[in-house]
Amino acid sequence: MPRLSPIFALLIAGLTVPIIAASAQAGDSVADAVRRASAQNTTIGLIAGGAGSTDARIAGDISQVLDDGDKLRVLPMLGEGSVQNLADLIYLKGVDVAIVHTDVLTETMQSGAIPRESSVQYIAKLFPEEVHVLARTDVASLQDLNGRMVSIGALGSGTELTTSALLDMVHVAANVVHASDSTALNRLLHGEIAAMIVIGGEPVPLLQGIEPGAGLHFLPIPLNAQIVDAYLPTSLDHQRYPNLVPPGPPVDTVAVGSVLVTLAATSDTQRAKRVNRFVDALFDRFPQLRQAGFHPKWHEVSLSAQVQGWTRYPEAASNLKRDQGDNELRTSFDSYVSQSGQKPSGMSNERREALFRDFLRWKEQHSGP
Repeated sequence: MPRLSPIFALLIAGLTVPIIAASAQAGDSVADAVRRASAQNTTIGLIAGGAGSTDARIAGDISQVLDDGDKLRVLPMLGEGSVQNLADLIYLKGVDVAIVHTDVLTETMQSGAIPRESSVQYIAKLFPEEVHVLARTDVASLQDLNGRMVSIGALGSGTELTTSALLDMVHVAANVVHASDSTALNRLLHGEIAAMIVIGGEPVPLLQGIEPGAGLHFLPIPLNAQIVDAYLPTSLDHQRYPNLVPPGPPVDTVAVGSVLVTLAATSDTQRAKRVNRFVDALFDRFPQLRQAGFHPKWHEVSLSAQVQGWTRYPEAASNLKRDQGDNELRTSFDSYVSQSGQKPSGMSNERREALFRDFLRWKEQHSGP
């Protein structure tokens, strides 16, 4: 057998080492994936809206920020709207948390679809989602939709429930049809229907991508006392939808609230333990969700906001109380530093920590019995 030259042998060795290293890395990645998939009680099923919806994007953001190796894994699921999301939360195995609209939450409870009000608890109030009534230019107002074909979302969806209520409030009797948003838009562009209604946090990508000159525009929703009591007045502007709203005054509309909910559970159950980890991670990492690259609607979320008439999930209430306590303590410390005659700006971390320890001792000595 011919003997390899030293140079050729080195070349072969140089090629072999990266291949072996790459194979080892691939093996490690597979092992990590298997370990995460088989970890016990670490995975949260989060059900949101359909493909392309604001809620689906929000669920993806949450998964990206909260995933934490073997400790917590968030699996976003595409749902079929708020009504089905609630049913899935209650009855479908593997669904631990859901994003739903607040009016759907109330309506399903009142109709008896939710076994009892205390069975569903909210983790956090999210953001308002705007109602978009998109119509052909020959339709000037909602009243022009009487007797005409209007797509109001998939059958049994939260959009259907909200839209049906709104049409009743403005006394419009449309010939309603049910379709996905993408299908409805295609039918609208081809003149098969007069309008479609989409509920989502602006800007909705599907609507933002409509080309200029498509012959479509948003219809304003005229406000009355009944609508104002149920929904949040807002508007759609040229900046968000330059191809649908001309420069100048925005188009009046309303928005419905969205909320992150889970089921009530005793603290020693496996479900409660994994949901608690999810809630803790959400509160701890919430500031990351407001960074660039995530949905702009996160800037409208306040974790301290309440959902009237509903009980907050205990772990969320505990986190909120802790955060409020931390904020009060931070404010008190800043006042302590100012009263001591020192300037916080330019102070080293070591000096600040030493002052904070002095502050805690002072606070303990001056606290009540």
